[in-house]
Amino acid sequence: MNFLLLWHTYGDFLLGPGGLAAGWYGRLAATRAQTRRDRLDAGSQALTLAGILAAREQDQAAAVEALRRREWVLAGSVQDVYAEAIAARLIIYDLDATAGRPVRQFRPLPPYPFPAQGNDPAAGATVADTAEPGGDNH
Repeated sequence: MNFLLLWHTYGDFLLGPGGLAAGWYGRLAATRAQTRRDRLDAGSQALTLAGILAAREQDQAAAVEALRRREWVLAGSVQDVYAEAIAARLIIYDLDATAGRPVRQFRPLPPYPFPAQGNDPAAGATVADTAEPGGDNH
Protein backbone atom coordinates (compact mmCIF):
# COMPACT_ATOMS: atom_id res chain seq x y z
CA MET A 1 0.00 0.00 0.00
CA ASN A 2 1.23 3.36 -0.98
CA PHE A 3 1.45 5.78 1.96
CA LEU A 4 1.06 8.82 -0.29
CA LEU A 5 -2.16 7.45 -1.75
CA LEU A 6 -3.45 6.66 1.73
CA TRP A 7 -2.64 10.20 2.85
CA HIS A 8 -4.49 11.78 -0.08
CA THR A 9 -7.46 9.54 0.47
CA TYR A 10 -7.87 9.83 4.25
CA GLY A 11 -5.77 12.91 5.05
CA ASP A 12 -8.72 15.28 5.40
CA PHE A 13 -10.30 13.04 8.04
CA LEU A 14 -7.06 12.94 10.02
CA LEU A 15 -6.25 16.63 9.76
CA GLY A 16 -9.59 17.86 11.13
CA PRO A 17 -9.47 16.21 14.60
CA GLY A 18 -5.67 16.24 14.59
CA GLY A 19 -5.60 19.95 13.84
CA LEU A 20 -8.17 20.52 16.56
CA ALA A 21 -6.09 18.54 19.06
CA ALA A 22 -2.90 20.29 18.01
CA GLY A 23 -4.57 23.70 18.30
CA TRP A 24 -5.95 22.86 21.74
CA TYR A 25 -2.56 21.60 22.91
CA GLY A 26 -0.84 24.67 21.47
CA ARG A 27 -3.26 26.98 23.27
CA LEU A 28 -2.76 25.08 26.52
CA ALA A 29 1.03 25.30 26.17
CA ALA A 30 0.83 29.03 25.38
CA THR A 31 -1.39 29.64 28.42
CA ARG A 32 0.99 27.73 30.70
CA ALA A 33 3.96 29.62 29.30
CA GLN A 34 2.19 32.96 29.84
CA THR A 35 1.30 31.97 33.41
CA ARG A 36 4.93 31.05 34.04
CA ARG A 37 6.12 34.38 32.57
CA ASP A 38 3.57 36.25 34.72
CA ARG A 39 4.84 34.50 37.86
CA LEU A 40 8.43 35.27 36.97
CA ASP A 41 7.55 38.91 36.27
CA ALA A 42 5.70 39.16 39.60
CA GLY A 43 8.69 37.64 41.41
CA SER A 44 11.04 40.00 39.64
CA GLN A 45 8.86 42.96 40.55
CA ALA A 46 8.71 41.80 44.17
CA LEU A 47 12.50 41.52 44.32
CA THR A 48 12.89 44.96 42.75
CA LEU A 49 10.41 46.43 45.23
CA ALA A 50 12.18 44.73 48.14
CA GLY A 51 15.47 46.24 46.98
CA ILE A 52 13.94 49.69 46.70
CA LEU A 53 12.40 49.40 50.16
CA ALA A 54 15.68 48.21 51.68
CA ALA A 55 17.52 51.16 50.14
CA ARG A 56 14.82 53.54 51.39
CA GLU A 57 15.07 52.09 54.90
CA GLN A 58 18.85 52.53 54.87
CA ASP A 59 18.48 56.14 53.71
CA GLN A 60 15.97 56.85 56.46
CA ALA A 61 18.17 55.20 59.08
CA ALA A 62 21.09 57.36 57.95
CA ALA A 63 18.92 60.48 58.12
CA VAL A 64 17.74 59.60 61.64
CA GLU A 65 21.33 58.98 62.72
CA ALA A 66 22.39 62.36 61.29
CA LEU A 67 19.53 64.05 63.15
CA ARG A 68 20.52 62.33 66.39
CA ARG A 69 24.10 63.53 65.99
CA ARG A 70 22.85 67.04 65.32
CA GLU A 71 20.61 66.83 68.39
CA TRP A 72 23.61 65.86 70.54
CA VAL A 73 25.66 68.74 69.14
CA LEU A 74 22.83 71.19 69.83
CA ALA A 75 22.32 69.76 73.32
CA GLY A 76 26.03 70.25 74.00
CA SER A 77 25.77 73.84 72.84
CA VAL A 78 22.75 74.45 75.09
CA GLN A 79 24.65 72.91 77.98
CA ASP A 80 27.53 75.33 77.33
CA VAL A 81 25.11 78.27 77.29
CA TYR A 82 23.58 77.12 80.60
CA ALA A 83 27.02 76.83 82.17
CA GLU A 84 27.97 80.32 80.96
CA ALA A 85 24.68 81.77 82.22
CA ILE A 86 25.18 80.23 85.66
CA ALA A 87 28.80 81.40 85.75
CA ALA A 88 27.75 84.94 84.75
CA ARG A 89 25.12 84.99 87.50
CA LEU A 90 27.67 83.87 90.08
CA ILE A 91 30.07 86.60 88.97
CA ILE A 92 27.30 89.20 89.22
CA TYR A 93 26.37 87.91 92.70
CA ASP A 94 30.02 88.30 93.79
CA LEU A 95 30.25 91.81 92.29
CA ASP A 96 27.00 92.86 93.98
CA ALA A 97 28.16 91.45 97.31
CA THR A 98 31.53 93.19 97.00
CA ALA A 99 29.85 96.51 96.18
CA GLY A 100 27.41 96.11 99.06
CA ARG A 101 24.35 96.09 96.82
CA PRO A 102 21.42 93.77 97.30
CA VAL A 103 21.61 90.53 95.33
CA ARG A 104 19.95 90.79 91.93
CA GLN A 105 17.02 88.59 91.12
CA PHE A 106 17.20 86.74 87.81
CA ARG A 107 14.46 84.84 86.14
CA PRO A 108 14.99 81.14 86.77
CA LEU A 109 16.47 79.19 83.92
CA PRO A 110 14.24 76.54 82.41
CA PRO A 111 15.01 72.98 83.46
CA TYR A 112 17.90 71.28 81.73
CA PRO A 113 18.14 68.62 80.39
CA PHE A 114 14.77 69.28 78.88
CA PRO A 115 11.72 67.39 80.17
CA ALA A 116 10.74 64.30 78.22
CA GLN A 117 8.60 64.90 75.14
CA GLY A 118 7.11 62.28 72.89
CA ASN A 119 7.89 58.57 73.03
CA ASP A 120 11.67 58.81 73.51
CA PRO A 121 12.30 57.41 77.03
CA ALA A 122 15.82 58.88 77.15
CA ALA A 123 14.69 62.47 76.59
CA GLY A 124 14.73 64.37 79.85
CA ALA A 125 15.55 61.31 81.94
CA THR A 126 17.25 63.54 84.49
CA VAL A 127 16.06 67.05 85.17
CA ALA A 128 18.36 69.23 87.24
CA ASP A 129 17.26 72.34 89.10
CA THR A 130 19.36 75.08 87.50
CA ALA A 131 17.77 78.08 89.19
CA GLU A 132 20.22 79.69 91.63
CA PRO A 133 19.14 80.78 95.08
CA GLY A 134 18.07 84.40 95.22
CA GLY A 135 19.57 86.06 98.29
CA ASP A 136 20.70 83.59 100.90
CA ASN A 137 24.02 82.55 99.35
CA HIS A 138 26.12 85.63 100.42
